[in-house]
Amino acid sequence: RPVPEDEELIPSGEVARRLGVTTHAVGRWVAKGLLTPAVVTPGGRYRFRWSEVAAQLKAQQDARGQEQTSDG
Repeated sequence: RPVPEDEELIPSGEVARRLGVTTHAVGRWVAKGLLTPAVVTPGGRYRFRWSEVAAQLKAQQDARGQEQTSDG
């Protein structure tokens, strides 16, 4: 499903708040390739679209579920 380009960009702190984690956790997820920001500012700050964050995390959960199903 395409994401509207005009969807609000939110900073790492807001993503962390919504997910109940620290901003360091969000940064680690980006570094590990688990989360991809919509924009990286010239100062190196991440900006996300919430719908993309939700979709990326759901894909991670789905992949983990598939791995667990195939293990058993």
